[in-house]
Amino acid sequence: MRLATLTLLFFAQGIPWGFFAITMPAYAAQRGLSELGVGALVAMSYWPYVFKWVGGPIVDSFTIPRFGKRRPWIVFSQLMLAATDAGLLAIDDPSAQIGLLRMLILGHTIFNALQNVAVDALAIDLLPPDERGKANGLMYGAKYAGGIVGGLGMGLVIHWWSFHAAIVVQVVILLAIGVVALLV
Repeated sequence: MRLATLTLLFFAQGIPWGFFAITMPAYAAQRGLSELGVGALVAMSYWPYVFKWVGGPIVDSFTIPRFGKRRPWIVFSQLMLAATDAGLLAIDDPSAQIGLLRMLILGHTIFNALQNVAVDALAIDLLPPDERGKANGLMYGAKYAGGIVGGLGMGLVIHWWSFHAAIVVQVVILLAIGVVALLV
């Protein structure tokens, strides 16, 4: 159960990561966004990870003991992932609304990095040292699998239905995983 939950939470990080790092830049470029604009989108989907070390002291210092040391941060981050993703429903034309798009991606990636820190801390809290290597491999494998769903899967949803349909699918998945984090 521990490994399944940790793996699921990393899968949840991978879906929007794949979407924002792969699908969104391709979609925006196809809609006429300049190379500079596409580069800015990619940067927003990566650079918060450079500062995720800031999240460690925050996650360690501010807890709600009644709900567990890590769960409040994981659930909060998961809800914010869904909320910032849902904000994309306000965007019809990425090249015309590039400022809003960059801010939503930046905010989303900050919460994705924070969830990463909280789940890593949870793994350290829960797992004995001899299980951590296996767990790390499973967790990162799940993140890459989520990246495939976010990159290829959401690209197909855009192709078959629409950009907004892909956002709705992601929000539903992220909220469902948030419920798992809340209950387990």
